[in-house]
Amino acid sequence: MYGLVDCNNFYVSCERVFNPLLKTKPVVVLSNNDGCIIARSNEAKALGIPMGAPLHLYKELINKNKVFTYSSNYTLYGDMSSRVMTSLNFFVPDIEIYSIDEAFLSLEKINGVTVLDEMVKIRKLIYQWTGIPVSIGVGPTKTLAKLANKMAKKHSSNGVYILTISKHLDKILKDLSLEDIWGISKGWANRLKSIGINNPFELQQSDPRQIRNLISVVGERIVYELRGIPCLTLEGITAKQSITVSRSFGNIINNKNDLKKALANYVARAAEKLRSQNSLCGAISVFIHTNRFRKKDLQYSNSASIIFDDLTDSTNLIIGKAFKLLESLYLPNYNYKKIGVVLLDIQKREHNFIIQDNLFTYGNTKKEFTNKSDICMKMLDSINAKMGKMTLFYGSQGIIKQRKQRTEGNNWKMRSSYRSPFYTTNWNDILRVS
Repeated sequence: MYGLVDCNNFYVSCERVFNPLLKTKPVVVLSNNDGCIIARSNEAKALGIPMGAPLHLYKELINKNKVFTYSSNYTLYGDMSSRVMTSLNFFVPDIEIYSIDEAFLSLEKINGVTVLDEMVKIRKLIYQWTGIPVSIGVGPTKTLAKLANKMAKKHSSNGVYILTISKHLDKILKDLSLEDIWGISKGWANRLKSIGINNPFELQQSDPRQIRNLISVVGERIVYELRGIPCLTLEGITAKQSITVSRSFGNIINNKNDLKKALANYVARAAEKLRSQNSLCGAISVFIHTNRFRKKDLQYSNSASIIFDDLTDSTNLIIGKAFKLLESLYLPNYNYKKIGVVLLDIQKREHNFIIQDNLFTYGNTKKEFTNKSDICMKMLDSINAKMGKMTLFYGSQGIIKQRKQRTEGNNWKMRSSYRSPFYTTNWNDILRVS
């Protein structure tokens, strides 16, 4: 059996952990630059606020109903996600972190007779330890566990739902639409309907080879998974093959120095991610573009790449290369909306894996530089992990005042007018009890 644990209204739940007054109140969380609504409490959903709605179109409804509004606080959400996943690992050794608020569990070591009681216990303790409410779906395959989780949210009083191969499952599948099944897109659903398959039950009963020819091998696997035959195993955490960091600016930028500050910060974040997965990169790409929705502006979009002489994880070195690329990309008299960096040719940095040296840079000087760089990066990461992000940073990143969104020279910063404090990752934001 497999279990799927899904955090309920995750972003909203994270905000409620540190502000209990929000419980039972309508709450929405906004996307980058406070543009659209990307998370809603059940109370906000009941008011008719749709997912992805632009904030400005629902401002009147939000004000009228006193809806609490928050900017995205990904630092907080990421840390709370880590707490939930670590707690799950306490109960089940084999888990697959599927997204920031979802994880698959392998339940093969749990007695099938007591699985319901075990899942109820896990759900209760996760809430007690982290403050995050979760729903748990259980099934003989990952696809059915995903479906069971959906049923747990809608039809279970204890937040747990178990699906088995039975007549009951047949009835459930007949009442669902094809798009309700994990992995079935609207396009695939239209193809299936074109050959007379109109619901998941009919898909379950279909010829797997025909489905493979019609859509893909993924569709064939879904058929078997709906029959209770596992085709998808748990996947461990794999290192990313490329790392991208990009943001739309809070304000339009036409100043090269502001672009350099933004780029330096994005490189620093990308390099930090690179080191966190114990990897090195061999190339970098930088892209830049204007806002295509501002018809009155001149439009421009471009990108450039460069290959390093040696694999590296040095923030200092990567910032230098990124600045060279920006010099080649930047054109004056344009209003820029976004810049981004992509780290490429990523290889795992393992003790038993020998990375081939560059013939033309090999030598004692290079080794000395590499050793100093490694020490510097470890010190940088450890201090920022202990004392909070941006405790140590490079001068090229500019002086960033966390509590002021529109300070001089920081126009590139995202708009986050409604952001909550970094309760769990910044000493200055620790919750105070009066």
